[in-house]
Amino acid sequence: MADARPTSGRRRVLLVTGAAVLLVAAGALLAPDDPAGSDPAAHACNGSVALCDRPYDEVAFPTTHNSMSAADAPGWYFAEQPTGIVGQLDAGVRAFLVDAWPGRATQHPGLVTTADRSRFQARAAADDEWGAAAVDDALTLSGATEAVGVGPVEPYLCHNLCELGATPMGAELERVAGWLADHPREVVTFVVQDEGVTPAQLAGVVTRAGLLPSVYRPPHDGSWPTLGRMVASGRRVVVMMEHVGGGARYPWLLQAFDAVQDTPYSFDHASDFSCDLLRGSPDNALLLVNHWLSSTATRRSDATEVNAQDVLWPRVEQCREQRGQVPSFVAVDFYDRGDLFAVVDRLNGS
Repeated sequence: MADARPTSGRRRVLLVTGAAVLLVAAGALLAPDDPAGSDPAAHACNGSVALCDRPYDEVAFPTTHNSMSAADAPGWYFAEQPTGIVGQLDAGVRAFLVDAWPGRATQHPGLVTTADRSRFQARAAADDEWGAAAVDDALTLSGATEAVGVGPVEPYLCHNLCELGATPMGAELERVAGWLADHPREVVTFVVQDEGVTPAQLAGVVTRAGLLPSVYRPPHDGSWPTLGRMVASGRRVVVMMEHVGGGARYPWLLQAFDAVQDTPYSFDHASDFSCDLLRGSPDNALLLVNHWLSSTATRRSDATEVNAQDVLWPRVEQCREQRGQVPSFVAVDFYDRGDLFAVVDRLNGS
């Protein structure tokens, strides 16, 4: 009668098979929950794994000046960027210098008028920057000379006169909130030049746009977390106001120049660039380098010149040496011209 016990060869097969089953089971238990597996992008912060361990105040961010002033949006007569803010986010911009003014919709669709109490100030700023004759021509062309405010006073993203370009701030921030939901590992910053827009109004716009759960709330000691901690917490949108911060009621609306120091921003030629202190304290943790020329007529060609690596890199290096810290925000006009992203990557050691 045949022996029913397994032979030694059969025992070896069973042992090997059992070991394989155990290894597969162990692998299933140890596998990461992230379906992206070993994809580095799934673990990156602002596009780099290395930046996850770096404090916010030691990171350089590609930044745009007058970010809302978009050539591809209707009604912007003196555009300073090729696209709106979401287009800039798609391109890799991560910090935005924007102006907020009180405005009112008019009887002409898409045309906004600066609210009465701010219009004199806005007109003076526009004349100073663009010249009174150019402003008059643009106002006539836009139909603003006959426009009448009919809507409620609301915050708009305008540069000087809202009649020469305006984007509803709430609608733009809603688009930003949607973009952030699709890009959960990105940290972004808004520096708002508040011209007659109060902290309460700005807080209301941020809240209604759905951004409030993502807004960073600083600790009392003034320290900055790493980008990785900001991403993990979900608090990855920094909002600052240039003139009036949020105070105790809205502590997440940071007073910009309590945290930021910057350079001058009015230059006619690249040879005029300076890294001297303009605003803020030299002890502030964040450094804003304002890097654009002031001419309206040649703004695009100027951006091509000064955003080039052989101009932009020496400038940021000079500012790093003179101010003793890595520039946090490198702000330019027409970010798509020149080498902004390459220079910022170089600052970050990429």
